[in-house]
Amino acid sequence: MSQPLDGLSRRGFLARGLGACTASTLLASGAAGTLFGCRPREESARASGGSPDGARVVAYVSVDDVVARSALAACTAATGIEIDAVFDTEATKTTGLERRILAERTRPRADLFWSSEGFSVERLRREGALQPFSQALRASWPARHADLDGHWLAFSARARVVAFAPDRGTTPIASWTDLAKPALARGSRAAVAIADPRFGSTRGHLAALEWAWRDARGRGVAVPTLVEWLDGLRTNGVLVLTGGNAATVEAVATGEVAYGLTDTDDVFAAQERGLAVSLCVPRTLPEGVEGGGTMIFPNTVALVGPSEGREAARAAAERVAAWLISPEAEELLCGLRAWRSLPLGPQANCDPGFREADPLRFDLLASIDSADSIAVAAKERLERAAEKGA
Repeated sequence: MSQPLDGLSRRGFLARGLGACTASTLLASGAAGTLFGCRPREESARASGGSPDGARVVAYVSVDDVVARSALAACTAATGIEIDAVFDTEATKTTGLERRILAERTRPRADLFWSSEGFSVERLRREGALQPFSQALRASWPARHADLDGHWLAFSARARVVAFAPDRGTTPIASWTDLAKPALARGSRAAVAIADPRFGSTRGHLAALEWAWRDARGRGVAVPTLVEWLDGLRTNGVLVLTGGNAATVEAVATGEVAYGLTDTDDVFAAQERGLAVSLCVPRTLPEGVEGGGTMIFPNTVALVGPSEGREAARAAAERVAAWLISPEAEELLCGLRAWRSLPLGPQANCDPGFREADPLRFDLLASIDSADSIAVAAKERLERAAEKGA
């Protein structure tokens, strides 16, 4: 059974790392099982409120559509609620849907937002675009995996990792700072590929790195500034890719770059397609500094508000949310070989293939406040790097 992750509420946010960096091949062997055919447990059926005839929910979803559709189909089978899912592109994903929810705030079209990370839902909460869950649902989920006021629930976590290709002679790295060390490219066109830092988990990760390294330097720990690190990437050669984290893994697999900044699920998905890539889980801070592993980030689910005049849809959306945090849903998402998320619920029993030993701790609110300026500055700096290397 997975170990619970602590402190996912706002000010005390704890983004879990996965411990020491080790090569994880986890190469695919055979097709993934059809998990959504399993019958739901009785407890989850009660929590989801039964199967109301004709209930329908519009869900904005920033999770990969193949993964999300499997989960939502299982949810419909378990609850009877029809779910109209709206997705965004791989490159903009969560950020695009977040902006759409804000644009539709006075007349919301979505009832539910299933986000692949926590930064976006917290920004939406601060903008008043979300409504809290019922006290009954909030009480059914560990408080450490929820917003303090019940505006979002966290579940099924992923990790920020580095993709590399052992078959090409590339070796795993021990620290995120290693990416900025000289002579890293090993004959590739560039050393590192990174997705557009204005979007998705790359955006949140850079903000978390900036906060963690600044805080560590204040405690006398020898770590670089974010600007120094970006300059190191520039020196080694960096490609900024518009195709999202999946594109960085593709660049590693084809030999275009030596290393790719990405998420666990993007590596697992590439392995399922037969690509010879592995993942490395670097530390953010030196060994021995507590709370210095990589960033782990959960999926989150929230109700889009206001709810006046939409009571039936809101009730159905809450039942969908209740199913998403159920053991069945977390085990399904953990068991999908192209996803393999880490369950956060105490009753889910599944091994995603990775472990957490020493998490990255960072201030979510402070990181959100700085994320926009950091993302824009990072993109400009890295694009100058690309132009210089062209």
